[in-house]
Amino acid sequence: MKRTLERVVRVRALLESLTLGEFERKNAELRVLETSAGEQRRLGDRTRAGVVQQLAGESRPSWRVDLADSEILRRKQERLEILGERAKPAVGQAREELLRRRVDRRQAEVLVSNAAHAEQREQVRREQNRLDDWFQSRRARRNRRPG
Repeated sequence: MKRTLERVVRVRALLESLTLGEFERKNAELRVLETSAGEQRRLGDRTRAGVVQQLAGESRPSWRVDLADSEILRRKQERLEILGERAKPAVGQAREELLRRRVDRRQAEVLVSNAAHAEQREQVRREQNRLDDWFQSRRARRNRRPG
């Protein structure tokens, strides 16, 4: 029974490892989306600031192009933020799955530990019984001797 439980623990540990990998992959994808959205926001802010400077200054050759670029960057940022928001539930589910797998593995480890302790107690009990039987047979042999 102990070996069966040890196999269960190994299988659950493997499942936990797979789930951890899936969680880390989804979490990394979310971080990439969030980082990209932040970069798009910063680029858009810089571009808009450049347009404002061009409009305030004397030179106005490409302010319309910069303004269009700024709008494109804002739309990219919004799209990335939407994708990030959509990815968050999947990351949360993957995290919950990982935690559930971890609990399953730990419960199996507890069962293995309990089985090992029960087996050890049983072995100690058998050894004690053998020792008691040996002393009883020795005492019985002494009493049978004619003396």
